[in-house]
Amino acid sequence: MGLRERKKRATRRALRDAAVRLVLEHGLENVTVEEIALAGEVSTRTFFNYFGSKEDALLGDVPHGPDEKAVGTFAAGGPTGQFTDDLVQLLTGSFSDTEELTSWREEARTNWQLTEREPQLLPGMLARLHDVEVRIAEAVAERTGAADDETPKLIAGVAATVVRYALADVAERQETVGGLRTAMRGAFDRLGETFRPHDP
Repeated sequence: MGLRERKKRATRRALRDAAVRLVLEHGLENVTVEEIALAGEVSTRTFFNYFGSKEDALLGDVPHGPDEKAVGTFAAGGPTGQFTDDLVQLLTGSFSDTEELTSWREEARTNWQLTEREPQLLPGMLARLHDVEVRIAEAVAERTGAADDETPKLIAGVAATVVRYALADVAERQETVGGLRTAMRGAFDRLGETFRPHDP
């Protein structure tokens, strides 16, 4: 990553942090874009180069979703050829190391505080989560050649739930990315065993 890109990311992060701090302290209705820009040490015009509104700044870049390369690899049957393992890899590919995983946890905790403080932000948060699920469903459909739209959507919805479950599980133990993947694989296995037909 070049110096210019690092600076842009740092500015974006500073604006998001300023927005969160001000809104948690004073409430969404009592904070203006101008105040966020001032706290982030940029002009209002620069603020709008990064975000369309204060709500956009608060939502930031969460949730993490798979990049196009990861989606393409999964849809093509990779990286291992085993569906569940590859799905876990797709869902966790944005966490390249433990530091990124820790950052994501902190981001998720902040978003929870924001939606508790300002419930009107929840629809925007849910919309972003939905966008990630749509991408997962499309990748599943392409890989499996599903003849209907519902099965990939169901798999994507279950996968999103498994991600939330596993993140909460490993957060208590400060696990690594490898620990997160193990927890997710275990969750998928338990679900499969539970719903597999049993003899009477």
